Amino acid sequence: MAGSAMLVLSGTASAQTLAETRLDTVTVSGLRPVADDSLTEDVTVLDEDDLAIRATPFAVDQLRAAPGIGVSRSGSVGGLTQVRIRGAEANHTLVFLDGIEFSDPVTGETDFGLLSGLDIARIEVLRGEQSSLYGSDAIGGVIGIYTSGQDGLDAEAEAGSRGTVRGSAGFSAGDGPFRVGGSVAGFATDGVDSAGLDGEKDGSASGSALLRGAIALPDDWDLSLLATYRESDSQFDSDTDFDGLLDNVDRETDSEQSILGASLSGETGPVSHRFGASFNRVDRTNRADGTYTDSTLGERTKLSWSPSVSTGSESFTQTFSALLDYEQEDYERRSTDLAFGDPNQSQSFETLGVAGEYRLQLDRLRAKVSARFDDNDGRFDDAETWRAGAAWLFDFGGRARASVGTGVKNPTFTELFGFYPDSFVGNPDLTPEKSTSWEIGWDQDWETFSGSITWFEAELEDEIYTAYTPDFRSTAANRAGDSKRSGLEFAARWTPTDSLSVSGQFTSLSSESDDGSDEIRVPENTASLAADWAVNDSGLRIGAAFDYVGEQDDFNFGTFPSTRETLDAYVLASLTAQIPVSERLAITLRGENLFDEEVTDVFGYRGPGAGAFIGLRLR
Repeated sequence: MAGSAMLVLSGTASAQTLAETRLDTVTVSGLRPVADDSLTEDVTVLDEDDLAIRATPFAVDQLRAAPGIGVSRSGSVGGLTQVRIRGAEANHTLVFLDGIEFSDPVTGETDFGLLSGLDIARIEVLRGEQSSLYGSDAIGGVIGIYTSGQDGLDAEAEAGSRGTVRGSAGFSAGDGPFRVGGSVAGFATDGVDSAGLDGEKDGSASGSALLRGAIALPDDWDLSLLATYRESDSQFDSDTDFDGLLDNVDRETDSEQSILGASLSGETGPVSHRFGASFNRVDRTNRADGTYTDSTLGERTKLSWSPSVSTGSESFTQTFSALLDYEQEDYERRSTDLAFGDPNQSQSFETLGVAGEYRLQLDRLRAKVSARFDDNDGRFDDAETWRAGAAWLFDFGGRARASVGTGVKNPTFTELFGFYPDSFVGNPDLTPEKSTSWEIGWDQDWETFSGSITWFEAELEDEIYTAYTPDFRSTAANRAGDSKRSGLEFAARWTPTDSLSVSGQFTSLSSESDDGSDEIRVPENTASLAADWAVNDSGLRIGAAFDYVGEQDDFNFGTFPSTRETLDAYVLASLTAQIPVSERLAITLRGENLFDEEVTDVFGYRGPGAGAFIGLRLR
């Protein structure tokens, strides 16, 4: 829960487990690790106990436990799945996997349908504009996903409804200054008929491999390495007769993602240094009736250096940190459809960013100021962003906090240059989106209870949206007026005994476009309630969760002109159990959507109903 866990993530490798090794120069809330009581923004931390309650292989379903999160899944599990934070767009959420940016260089967003089969140990969610540290892509917030690296061998296998099977295995070991670890995972499901026409099912399959290494170098310098490869095959339905409604057709997207990363950290005198390098490649290929139609390739290369100096005493500490980073993104599209012009093209962006952060701890006062300048190499206007926050700690376990900041989001390759002859043409004249927001909040910790409440408001200028043209095609455009978002977030945890924990969150959100209408695919209310019962040292564990998603609007393009539709609210009920067979082996039981609710996050797409799964886990 917000403010309930330490955000200390080590970038060193000597005498550390791989679970504690991070491969970038930043954590979700700063250029250096930030202690729990020094936070000036609203941060949610989901640890291994939280994640065990839902025990889902998909990271996106774990995020339902965090305030301010909206999930849009297009049909079957494994299909395109978007996450919106505080009503911002999906490409306003920056996602890191083990410290390396996971977001797609082409669309600027993360398809959470790809994020399955990970042995996740921790998820951090930072809400609000964070461009002062991260540059473009972080208007809504930042999500950090960290995989486990505990010593030894672990494995898991599961099978159940809709022909679903999944499995994973991982290991971690060390000898002297060297550590190495890795994992493999696979997932497959027959899926459901996304169009809801009782036709063929739209299934998906995915596989992944991850390898990590760490070397303790002389003079207390450390080198960390990461390589991961993921591939997926997702079937879907599309509107082939252009009546605005899905048809039962054979459409398929193959996706491949490769990530390489390295981090070097150490000290020279009083200055600590972190050097980082990463490469992210995403290749997507679309097929219709088994025949190739088009493909996109996106690549992102990042280099960074972050020095930091801390001075002071236990009651008065100042930390000065800086960041210099370079990013290059490349885009390539190929298509066989030349009827309306040549869609084949290659584009490239370059950005040089400079950021600084100052943190102060003075008795009960905590303060933070950060600022960043981005040189966009003439592609867009250069950007200056900033953020400031403060918190005051009370001796009865309370903390008052407030922060304000700005954000920027450059147009994506798809918005600028996308070319789908029958439906979408990019707009190279788009300008970046700009946002300003503020929040105030209170965190409270007692012996068995912790909670937080946050009120926020945000205003987005030059929002990029999909505009429809007289020839029935669409394009991206900037809105003339400002879009506004505001809301209340509440989170709490009660731990009456060592074995029982109850947690929950509630979010009330207003998200309006420049004409005063509600933004689509943004529920007005979301909530969750979860309970975890674990018998100490026995391995027996039972978890239950209820995730509520309120009504939300979307467009029905089956009418002309399109009409606004209200999607029904739903509750996802889940129940999990882990029953030990031996000290290391356990039987796992998992039930999802137990009320068999009809789930629709995107108009025209039907989600999966109730499901039951059984498996084995080796720890």
